[in-house]
Amino acid sequence: MEPSPVTDFVADPSLAGVPARAVEPFAPPSDAWRRVSPKLTIVRRITSSLTLALLFIPAALVLWFVLPELRWLPPLVLAVGLGWWVWLWTRARRAVRATGWARRDNDLCIVKGLMFRELSIIPFGRIQVVRVNSGPLLRAFGLANVSVVTASAAADAVIPGLPGDEARVLRDLIIELSDAEGSGL
Repeated sequence: MEPSPVTDFVADPSLAGVPARAVEPFAPPSDAWRRVSPKLTIVRRITSSLTLALLFIPAALVLWFVLPELRWLPPLVLAVGLGWWVWLWTRARRAVRATGWARRDNDLCIVKGLMFRELSIIPFGRIQVVRVNSGPLLRAFGLANVSVVTASAAADAVIPGLPGDEARVLRDLIIELSDAEGSGL
């Protein structure tokens, strides 16, 4: 029996073999790839410690007094919280090292994530708003987050944990380049 011509797959001969400039899909798209500040690791560790302490310790105490017949449940809740804290603590450094950005001639590239990698490439001409924010903990370490907003909600991106001066310079540069490129809308 002859296969149907509609269901047969015919490979494109021009795509045979490995492309000359084949790279990993999340590799830096330029030589000017920059990582966020390593101080962000400490901020993330403190944040996760506080969050989990404020979540799991009160939950265990409430369970201890509300359900006295289930005395095994509060230690289990604390053990789960401790395990989660250890996991977040150990992966914080790798998560920060996996976050970076690059400025090319016409766009801004942002990469982040460990298990679920993400590479965002945002044309300067599409950037509508640039935000710089910093909470008390980030400010204590001299860091700030730079956010860019586009007309598409899916293209919004954040570069976390930049040193304050670098965040200011990047903000001004993005504004200058987005004005030069024009919105195209």
